[in-house]
Amino acid sequence: MAEEPTVDVARLMEEIKERVRQRKASGFYSEEEIRRITRMELEVQEVLPGYRDELDFHLTTLNDIWDPREPEPITSHRRVVGPVLVALKRVVQRLGRPFIGLALARQARVNSHLVQLLNSFAPQIRDHLRELAHRLEQAQERMTIGYTEQQQRQQELFAQVEALRAEVARFASHLEDLAASRRLGELPPRPQVPQGRGEVDAAQYLAFEDLHRGVRAEIKERQRAYLAEFTDGPILDLGCGRGEFLELCREAGLGARGIDANPLMVEACRALGLDAEGADGLSYLQTLPDASLGGAFCSHLIEHLEPQALIALIQLAHAKLRADGVFVAETPNPVCLTVFSGAFYLDPTHQKPIHPQLARFLLEAAGFKEVTVKFVNPYPPEMRLQSLEPAWWMRRIELDYLDALNANFARLNDLLWGCQDYAIIGRKP
Repeated sequence: MAEEPTVDVARLMEEIKERVRQRKASGFYSEEEIRRITRMELEVQEVLPGYRDELDFHLTTLNDIWDPREPEPITSHRRVVGPVLVALKRVVQRLGRPFIGLALARQARVNSHLVQLLNSFAPQIRDHLRELAHRLEQAQERMTIGYTEQQQRQQELFAQVEALRAEVARFASHLEDLAASRRLGELPPRPQVPQGRGEVDAAQYLAFEDLHRGVRAEIKERQRAYLAEFTDGPILDLGCGRGEFLELCREAGLGARGIDANPLMVEACRALGLDAEGADGLSYLQTLPDASLGGAFCSHLIEHLEPQALIALIQLAHAKLRADGVFVAETPNPVCLTVFSGAFYLDPTHQKPIHPQLARFLLEAAGFKEVTVKFVNPYPPEMRLQSLEPAWWMRRIELDYLDALNANFARLNDLLWGCQDYAIIGRKP
């Protein structure tokens, strides 16, 4: 019978253990896999290392000494009397063998059955060891394949990460290029306006006012309603223009002075005997003592100012007014949309429209109290959408439809053809 191939289980186990240790250290296994491999190692350690050799040794020994009736060889280490002693012992052994054989016959049968039983188990144990070695080889192969696949996945992941890094670097470089190009491509400075150019001639602007602002008598009548806001002078009319409000103050017995940056406007006021002076509004206000004015008025001035200048004007007006002094400013109404298609953008010196809520906020922030907004100068009725009159033949449902339509007309009229201007009014506490 051919000899079965032997498997060096101990060497195989050491190789597997070493690979397992390396992969544990590299983080290859999850926690659950580490627990499973540890249990397998404990199981294998119980049955494999040296166990087959020890099994063969014990089986061979048992098969040799299972019969206790077999005589043991008799020897002696004494040189002189040894031969005599060995001869005597052999005589005694032969004389006692029948009696000893009877006493040990039962034990010999027991030993015989035990050895036969162990011999029958031995092939199964060897098969189990071979099967276990085969399983270990398969496990090693699976782990090797899994490790290879894991390495491939890691390499693919590393490649993707490197690709992302390259993309991020490319994107960052692109942003730097954009920033550099923006720095290089910044808007050029405003063109230098030649001296004596870029301003509308004072006489031309006065003619522009007469043509588009309205005739003097009409403007004077519009401003008459503001007299009720003032009870005491002196009143400063900022941007007094042709002097309509100054003339109203003189008629009401209120002391008033006007200032305007257009010298022809100032000349027109003086020609009517009105107190007017050519000056910039902000510069003039700074020269006045605090709490020296009873009121400040400006009509269509604040829309000509830059935001910071507007805020400074309101703050200075508050400082120069006495307690209970009043500040009134009339300006185009941006809540009425038709203003933008007409008056506002008609004037090239306008900066930006001032929303009524912004005007209210600026006055309250400067310290004014009882701030109110009054909408004035509505569009003529003939410019508005006309409501539809009910007819005698209309039924209730048609009348309801007509009412809804007229209500929409009214809302559209307010949005498009409402009040052209509004006045912001604040009182110093």
